Amino acid sequence: MSKEMVSQRVKQTCDGCGLVKETEMVGVDEQSLVAEIQTWYQVGRKVLMNGQLGQISVDACSLACVPAAAIKLALPSPQDEPADNIDLASLRVGEPLAN
Repeated sequence: MSKEMVSQRVKQTCDGCGLVKETEMVGVDEQSLVAEIQTWYQVGRKVLMNGQLGQISVDACSLACVPAAAIKLALPSPQDEPADNIDLASLRVGEPLAN
């Protein structure tokens, strides 16, 4: 039995400017595939998720969009909820820590 890839569509969204680019990889040679991959930038950051080290990343369509995309890595994710059990009194200067 033989297999042949007929089509593979790739949809990328720039996290900096919001540009959406859709590419269909039909009959792509190695040189054009490398050129397509090199037009995008990926910025990543290591994070601790559920006790395990992982990585989150964003994509940018150009070098000018990298800073705007990278800011999204610094922002807390919507799933991160603030802890409700913070003792504000213990954070005041000169106050002893509660045990």
